[in-house]
Amino acid sequence: MISTERLQTFIPFEDLSAKALEELIPHFKTQQFKPKAVVFKRNQPDEYCHYLLSGTLDLIDEDFQVSRYEGEDEANILALDATHPSHKFSAVAVTDCEVAMIPRRYISLISTWIELALSDDENEDNDWLETLLTSDLFNRVPPGNIQQLLSRFEEREVTLGDVLIREGDEGNECYVIKEGRALVTRGSGRNEETLAALSNGALFGEDSLISELPRSATITMTSDGVVMVLSKEDFNTLLKTPVVEYIKEDKLPELIEDSDTGVVLLDVRTEQEAEQSPIPRARNIPLAKLRNHLDDLNKNFIYVVQGEGRAEAAAYVLSEDGFNVMVLQQ
Repeated sequence: MISTERLQTFIPFEDLSAKALEELIPHFKTQQFKPKAVVFKRNQPDEYCHYLLSGTLDLIDEDFQVSRYEGEDEANILALDATHPSHKFSAVAVTDCEVAMIPRRYISLISTWIELALSDDENEDNDWLETLLTSDLFNRVPPGNIQQLLSRFEEREVTLGDVLIREGDEGNECYVIKEGRALVTRGSGRNEETLAALSNGALFGEDSLISELPRSATITMTSDGVVMVLSKEDFNTLLKTPVVEYIKEDKLPELIEDSDTGVVLLDVRTEQEAEQSPIPRARNIPLAKLRNHLDDLNKNFIYVVQGEGRAEAAAYVLSEDGFNVMVLQQ
């Protein structure tokens, strides 16, 4: 199993806390490959991203050009050939190799969250937000809505003895404890049963919103504190795929040819990702820095955004500011 220390050497995990990394590790699986074994094939769709933990392997393109990767190399910080849903390279083990794999959708969500969280100068305390990375709530939200998710939570002060959720009630909100402690109980009187103790970062109440069933337990504050609250209305809105205009890769030349205003390709991946796997003719502005560069962009142009799940979040940021934007579908 991959360790938190090893995981933190890879992008996009380097900015996560040890606690968040520990919660992510169960979502990884590791696999051993013998020399000459094929890790993945070119043109093969793949729902996983692959990280080389140890050993040596070759990435081979359609012209049989070879790029060699070493597990112990300091430059080995990115997922292997993860830019497209279908592989552009074949990966073949040169020596005994160990590879860690995680579903691609997790990488897309985590990358988007990290860059948006890092771009939020007003919110320096993101501990409670890290809990969302491995929650049912977070994994149901489309990447393009993550920016809205971060802004829709309402901060609410609570005191010792406040009942946040009562067993049997209809679910109208979900919560994250930003500061404080709470107790989860079921039943009442002599039949009351204590189920769990909650503290900073605990997410609760989302199961009732997802299932639309009555609350299954009572949650009571056992200290003063602060909770972050998301309403059922916002929760349901954020589950919907955002209205984003898409353009297929094979239609891009036609758009460029017919456009009267000019088309700008925008790569919103990190600088390291763009350097290791550049997108031809694309301008790189990482999602975390996009808001700071809005004044540098021209609203007379059409912006075609690339960068997997982060492209949708970037499209939301740009369209919110009045830009004509599309997301490239590969």
